[in-house]
Amino acid sequence: MMTQNLRSLRSGGVSKTLRFAFLALVISFLHDVSFGGASGQTRPQHRQRLQSPAASSPVTPVSPSKTSTVDSASPLGKALAECDKVQEEQFVLPGLKGEIKLDRCYRGREHLVCRYDALLAEGKSLVEEFTRIIDEHYQDVSNVEGVCKLSGDGLGKDSMGTAEFSKRFAAARSEYDAHTSCANKVKQSIRDVTLPDLTQAPDLLKSMIDTIDADIAKSSGVQEQAAALAVKMEASQKAIGVLQKIHRSICSKAEPTAKNN
Repeated sequence: MMTQNLRSLRSGGVSKTLRFAFLALVISFLHDVSFGGASGQTRPQHRQRLQSPAASSPVTPVSPSKTSTVDSASPLGKALAECDKVQEEQFVLPGLKGEIKLDRCYRGREHLVCRYDALLAEGKSLVEEFTRIIDEHYQDVSNVEGVCKLSGDGLGKDSMGTAEFSKRFAAARSEYDAHTSCANKVKQSIRDVTLPDLTQAPDLLKSMIDTIDADIAKSSGVQEQAAALAVKMEASQKAIGVLQKIHRSICSKAEPTAKNN
């Protein structure tokens, strides 16, 4: 139909200007039709983005304390909860260009020491409760007699023990790392403090930093013991899994079990 109209325009002697205008209209129409499929998929999305700007807003990070892996019903969870009853406060110290605000993670020395004491107690508990599994030397079993002397129930109990240790250690270590990171932020802020009204300002500031270092060190030794135990516990866990399979496949149920009763 468009072709016939073009012919009639040419035969009718219509002016060139009118022809060009008509041709431009046809080209525009054909362009919309040919590109409609490609643009039709993107335009609705564009409209949707304009209608819902909140969808592109940045996500607010979650506070580390809200994602704690510590079981709230565990001794460590209860101890940390008691520590956190301390009222939150924004601490400030004098600086060269005005007040220096300490990081919000810091809720005072009492809170700092309380949490380190809780982590210290958990570290000691891990070492005392689970070293026994390491002392079984499961990975050193060398013959069938040694395997069959083990108790199937005892292997199962220690397998669950290694899993419990891993969970508790991971949670305690995560809390320790986060708490120590907070303490280090406070130490860095103290280094920027100026005390022009005190003649012994350098010594006082050094003493403040040393005090926080001592609080960290109080728990760090036990944390390192627990970390070393975790490496050995992983080896024991793998060995126990292998021994359980061998025990089920080769040991008679009637055989006496001398260990792990």
